[in-house]
Amino acid sequence: MKWQLLHLLFGYDYIQWSNCADQGVARVRLDGMGRAYYWRYENIKVINFINDAKSVVWLTCSPSKYLKGGGA
Repeated sequence: MKWQLLHLLFGYDYIQWSNCADQGVARVRLDGMGRAYYWRYENIKVINFINDAKSVVWLTCSPSKYLKGGGA
């Protein structure tokens, strides 16, 4: 629930991700080219780009905020 507080205080947006080995909540960020990404494992520097709206669960915003064309 820490992500809800950070969203209220600072306006950060969060997604929930999962793969076959792990799952987590991460902050959505934009790179210099405007592509949305998140740190899957920040301590070992693994990032994932968000290419479609269905690859993650959007917790604090809609996918259209970060994905062009609504991310469908």
